[in-house]
Amino acid sequence: MGLILSILEEKKKIIDRLRSSLDRYAQLKAEKDHHSRRRPRPCGMTIHTGIGCSYGCTYCYIYDMGFPGRVQPYPLSPLELVYALSLNPYIVPRYTLAAYGSVTEPFLPETSKLAIEYIKNVYEWLKLPSQVSTKNVISNDLAKELYYAEPNINVLITLVTLERYRELEPGAPQPRERLKGAKNAIDHGLKVTLFLRPIIPGVTDREAVGILKEAADVGIESIVLGSLRVTPGILKRLESRGIDTKAIIKRLPRYPRNNRDQVTIKCSDIKKRISMMAKDMGFKVFETACAANIYAHNEYCYACDLGPCGNYRKAPRISESDIYEYLEFLKIKHVDIEVKDNRIVIFFKHRIQSRDIEIVRYVLTSITRKRVSLRIM
Repeated sequence: MGLILSILEEKKKIIDRLRSSLDRYAQLKAEKDHHSRRRPRPCGMTIHTGIGCSYGCTYCYIYDMGFPGRVQPYPLSPLELVYALSLNPYIVPRYTLAAYGSVTEPFLPETSKLAIEYIKNVYEWLKLPSQVSTKNVISNDLAKELYYAEPNINVLITLVTLERYRELEPGAPQPRERLKGAKNAIDHGLKVTLFLRPIIPGVTDREAVGILKEAADVGIESIVLGSLRVTPGILKRLESRGIDTKAIIKRLPRYPRNNRDQVTIKCSDIKKRISMMAKDMGFKVFETACAANIYAHNEYCYACDLGPCGNYRKAPRISESDIYEYLEFLKIKHVDIEVKDNRIVIFFKHRIQSRDIEIVRYVLTSITRKRVSLRIM
């Protein structure tokens, strides 16, 4: 049995063990949950620790997506969540990246214990390389719990302003307190990255030097830069807090149609300036959050044009015969396979059902950490 099928066999055994640990009600609950079927995002599989967020950040998109301003713990138990993830056909144990904190603050008082248990159980059962983004203050106790849950977890400390946090992040802890928490995390052996996202023109770019200096002072050595996404609601909220939205609007490729339409502003010039400053100060600069996760876990990835990332010595060794065996197992007829340094190309005579092809692409990309092209001859 080749590497791909052995990994999928391992996944089947995990599913069986989890199923035997849950009663039928818990199984059904997990099977109906979106974690059991949702496709991962480029940063990995986003895992929700709560519904809603009480921080009320002016630039945050979750409120326009319909999430409430008060948080409730996510309704799955840790084992139910892991079972849901194990059923997801896009997720590959040990290879799919896990990302916590995309639609809520994981370490709010209402959700912190559950978040830690999610991280611990997902890593224990599925060994997904984990990353968590937070605006909370990492206490000594929280740092210890995180290290125990996933010793190589990449902790992203979100910080976009030192001076205008009252207008932009009214419910979140003060930025300098977050930096103190970052030092706690570093002192306990955690891999911490400054998350300069979203970059708000006229605010973050003006404060970048100060932010970088204070981050360096507490021992942070790496940084992820990220762009601002806006809706009409976000623009209105920013303007109501005294932010000059003209500097933002002029960078839009188009104006968002409604509050469900998130449009990313163009800020490559700002990113380039901040990146150069950060490198001059000794920071390792990552263009994406997933690159920071790969680096923290000493792994390798060449799945997009921004690669390669991480440690080349850890590049997965996948042969054409492994892929042939996988496709034969799925009864997907193909003509030829090419395995290159940065890409896998699979040739087909006929079109395959779109969902089957999607799953094949995600599984192969996760395991090989290469781009996968599927072509009809």
